[in-house]
Amino acid sequence: MGREAIISPCINNDLADPLTITMNFSHNLKKETRDWYQSGYYFDWSGSQVFYKRMGSGPTLLMVHGFPTAGCDWLKMAQWLGHYFTLIVPDIADAGNSRNPGRLTYTLHQHADMLEVLMSHLNISTLHLVGHDVGDAICQELVARQNTGQLSFTVESCLFLNGGILMSAHRPLGLQSKLAGKFGWLVAQVMRKKTFLANVQAVIGQNKLTDQELNEIWTISKGINGRSSLARRSHNMIDRHQYAPRWVKALTETTIPMTMVNGIEDPISGSHACDAIEAQLPNVPVVRLPGIGHFPLLEAPSLCVEHLLDFHRRIGTLK
Repeated sequence: MGREAIISPCINNDLADPLTITMNFSHNLKKETRDWYQSGYYFDWSGSQVFYKRMGSGPTLLMVHGFPTAGCDWLKMAQWLGHYFTLIVPDIADAGNSRNPGRLTYTLHQHADMLEVLMSHLNISTLHLVGHDVGDAICQELVARQNTGQLSFTVESCLFLNGGILMSAHRPLGLQSKLAGKFGWLVAQVMRKKTFLANVQAVIGQNKLTDQELNEIWTISKGINGRSSLARRSHNMIDRHQYAPRWVKALTETTIPMTMVNGIEDPISGSHACDAIEAQLPNVPVVRLPGIGHFPLLEAPSLCVEHLLDFHRRIGTLK
């Protein structure tokens, strides 16, 4: 069990009025990200100092971010959801503010291991999941473990945002595939910031990012471990192909309520992925968000919160 280092705990009084949450990126994204990381916790796990936030009150909601960014992706949604849930929002190992001094490459199974240790560390035995992008695959692994009685806590529901829960419908950008390849370490070293940000902009929907917002995305994506972490974290592509059958099976066999909220303008996992999910996973209802791309949690946080709350009211989590 890890050693917890307290920076400054979040309390409910820090939560924003829900009515103030906007439906797009903040023009103060840099400030909001800085504020996010000024309060939180660390715990030691497998050579990494994992950063996480704990805030709000109510049923526990574990929020698992995607690639290439970090847990601060959830900051807009967290300001609202903390009025309804106790939020646990980690930066997975090697991402964001989670230090990786040994420059280790972690598999998605290891990220799931980390979340099990973190939940034990926090004495949490029952929770709900929400994932985005590669976070969806980590959630799928947790569900797979639960299905076989090998999970140390109980997952009561799962909401997915844009991600390759069906890898047959996943269309990664060329840069991501290169980062995941044999020479990904070199690609990360020589990659131009302009090229990286052009790829980010390409997966955003109708509301494109400002230069200031793009610069902050670059900073978040490099995290405290630097650009080399982008290649290590791209290993998730290999895991997702290798374990795709296991993770699809997990969703077909589970009895927990699930749903997918999807920005359909996403070239990676947009409308075409919705079609595939509806055809192959009828137990995962799909909510389509027109005009929204790969990052609905940032592009349309209010809509995401609205659909998440509706989901939890329908399944009885919230009154």
